[in-house]
Amino acid sequence: MSLATPDKIRDLQHKLYRKAKNEPAFRFYQLYDKVYREDILQYAYALAKANGGAPGVDGESFADIESQGLEEWLNGLRKDLHDKTYQPQPVRRKMIPKPGGGERALGIPTVSANCTGAQIAFRMGGDPPSVPSAARPALPGFEGAPVNRY
Repeated sequence: MSLATPDKIRDLQHKLYRKAKNEPAFRFYQLYDKVYREDILQYAYALAKANGGAPGVDGESFADIESQGLEEWLNGLRKDLHDKTYQPQPVRRKMIPKPGGGERALGIPTVSANCTGAQIAFRMGGDPPSVPSAARPALPGFEGAPVNRY
Protein backbone atom coordinates (compact mmCIF):
# COMPACT_ATOMS: atom_id res chain seq x y z
CA MET A 1 0.00 0.00 0.00
CA SER A 2 1.31 3.43 -0.87
CA LEU A 3 0.41 6.53 1.10
CA ALA A 4 0.46 10.00 -0.41
CA THR A 5 3.18 12.14 1.10
CA PRO A 6 1.68 15.15 2.93
CA ASP A 7 2.31 18.50 1.23
CA LYS A 8 4.39 19.89 4.11
CA ILE A 9 6.75 16.91 3.99
CA ARG A 10 6.84 16.94 0.19
CA ASP A 11 7.80 20.65 0.29
CA LEU A 12 10.63 19.86 2.73
CA GLN A 13 11.83 17.05 0.46
CA HIS A 14 11.82 19.35 -2.56
CA LYS A 15 13.72 22.10 -0.70
CA LEU A 16 16.36 19.65 0.49
CA TYR A 17 16.62 18.11 -2.96
CA ARG A 18 17.01 21.47 -4.71
CA LYS A 19 19.57 22.69 -2.17
CA ALA A 20 21.66 19.54 -2.58
CA LYS A 21 21.45 19.64 -6.38
CA ASN A 22 22.30 23.36 -6.61
CA GLU A 23 25.11 23.21 -4.04
CA PRO A 24 26.75 19.74 -4.16
CA ALA A 25 29.39 20.74 -1.57
CA PHE A 26 26.76 21.85 0.96
CA ARG A 27 26.49 19.63 4.05
CA PHE A 28 23.18 19.23 5.85
CA TYR A 29 24.17 19.46 9.50
CA GLN A 30 20.74 20.53 10.75
CA LEU A 31 18.49 17.63 9.71
CA TYR A 32 18.08 15.99 13.10
CA ASP A 33 15.45 18.49 14.24
CA LYS A 34 13.30 17.39 11.28
CA VAL A 35 13.31 13.77 12.48
CA TYR A 36 11.12 14.45 15.51
CA ARG A 37 8.70 16.84 13.83
CA GLU A 38 5.13 15.82 14.66
CA ASP A 39 3.97 15.55 11.04
CA ILE A 40 6.98 13.47 10.03
CA LEU A 41 6.57 11.05 12.93
CA GLN A 42 2.84 10.66 12.22
CA TYR A 43 3.53 9.99 8.55
CA ALA A 44 6.36 7.56 9.37
CA TYR A 45 4.01 5.70 11.72
CA ALA A 46 1.37 5.52 8.97
CA LEU A 47 3.98 4.18 6.51
CA ALA A 48 5.20 1.56 8.97
CA LYS A 49 1.64 0.50 9.77
CA ALA A 50 0.69 0.31 6.08
CA ASN A 51 3.70 -1.95 5.54
CA GLY A 52 2.33 -4.35 8.15
CA GLY A 53 4.68 -6.81 9.72
CA ALA A 54 5.17 -8.59 12.99
CA PRO A 55 6.15 -7.04 16.33
CA GLY A 56 9.85 -6.70 17.10
CA VAL A 57 11.73 -7.95 20.16
CA ASP A 58 9.59 -5.80 22.46
CA GLY A 59 6.42 -7.61 21.32
CA GLU A 60 4.65 -4.29 20.78
CA SER A 61 2.26 -4.29 17.81
CA PHE A 62 0.45 -1.42 16.12
CA ALA A 63 -2.79 -2.55 17.78
CA ASP A 64 -1.10 -2.44 21.21
CA ILE A 65 0.17 1.08 20.60
CA GLU A 66 -3.21 2.33 19.39
CA SER A 67 -5.10 0.72 22.28
CA GLN A 68 -2.78 2.47 24.78
CA GLY A 69 -2.94 5.79 22.92
CA LEU A 70 -1.11 6.61 19.71
CA GLU A 71 -0.63 10.31 20.48
CA GLU A 72 0.91 9.52 23.87
CA TRP A 73 3.25 6.96 22.26
CA LEU A 74 4.29 9.41 19.53
CA ASN A 75 4.84 12.15 22.13
CA GLY A 76 7.09 9.81 24.13
CA LEU A 77 9.04 8.90 21.02
CA ARG A 78 9.31 12.58 20.03
CA LYS A 79 10.60 13.46 23.51
CA ASP A 80 13.20 10.68 23.41
CA LEU A 81 14.37 11.85 19.98
CA HIS A 82 14.42 15.51 21.02
CA ASP A 83 16.37 14.76 24.21
CA LYS A 84 18.67 12.41 22.25
CA THR A 85 17.94 9.58 24.68
CA TYR A 86 16.28 7.25 22.13
CA GLN A 87 18.04 3.89 21.94
CA PRO A 88 16.81 1.44 19.29
CA GLN A 89 16.27 -2.11 20.46
CA PRO A 90 17.88 -5.12 18.79
CA VAL A 91 16.22 -6.52 15.69
CA ARG A 92 14.27 -9.76 16.09
CA ARG A 93 15.61 -12.47 13.80
CA LYS A 94 13.38 -14.99 12.07
CA MET A 95 14.53 -17.61 9.60
CA ILE A 96 12.52 -17.69 6.37
CA PRO A 97 12.79 -20.13 3.46
CA LYS A 98 14.70 -19.13 0.33
CA PRO A 99 13.13 -19.87 -3.07
CA GLY A 100 16.02 -22.13 -4.09
CA GLY A 101 16.06 -24.03 -0.81
CA GLY A 102 17.62 -23.31 2.51
CA GLU A 103 16.84 -20.42 4.83
CA ARG A 104 17.90 -16.85 5.40
CA ALA A 105 17.61 -14.54 8.37
CA LEU A 106 14.94 -11.83 8.31
CA GLY A 107 15.35 -8.87 10.66
CA ILE A 108 12.14 -7.55 12.24
CA PRO A 109 12.61 -4.13 13.88
CA THR A 110 10.38 -2.68 16.57
CA VAL A 111 7.63 -0.22 15.64
CA SER A 112 9.65 2.65 17.12
CA ALA A 113 12.70 1.62 15.10
CA ASN A 114 10.54 1.61 11.97
CA CYS A 115 9.33 5.11 12.78
CA THR A 116 12.80 6.49 13.46
CA GLY A 117 14.75 4.51 10.91
CA ALA A 118 16.29 5.40 7.63
CA GLN A 119 13.02 6.45 6.02
CA ILE A 120 12.92 9.41 8.42
CA ALA A 121 16.58 10.25 8.90
CA PHE A 122 17.49 9.82 5.26
CA ARG A 123 14.32 10.41 3.28
CA MET A 124 12.19 12.39 5.74
CA GLY A 125 9.54 9.70 5.81
CA GLY A 126 8.65 9.48 2.18
CA ASP A 127 9.29 8.53 -1.37
CA PRO A 128 11.48 10.32 -3.97
CA PRO A 129 12.59 12.96 -4.46
CA SER A 130 14.86 12.33 -1.55
CA VAL A 131 18.04 13.93 -0.33
CA PRO A 132 20.64 13.11 -3.00
CA SER A 133 24.10 11.72 -2.39
CA ALA A 134 25.56 15.20 -1.86
CA ALA A 135 23.82 15.31 1.53
CA ARG A 136 24.72 11.82 2.72
CA PRO A 137 28.15 12.46 4.27
CA ALA A 138 26.61 14.75 6.91
CA LEU A 139 24.17 12.06 8.07
CA PRO A 140 25.84 9.78 10.65
CA GLY A 141 25.56 6.13 9.70
CA PHE A 142 24.69 6.85 6.09
CA GLU A 143 28.12 7.73 4.70
CA GLY A 144 28.27 6.43 1.17
CA ALA A 145 25.10 4.38 1.53
CA PRO A 146 23.14 3.89 -1.69
CA VAL A 147 19.67 5.42 -1.92
CA ASN A 148 18.02 2.10 -2.81
CA ARG A 149 19.83 -1.02 -1.70
CA TYR A 150 17.35 -3.54 -3.08
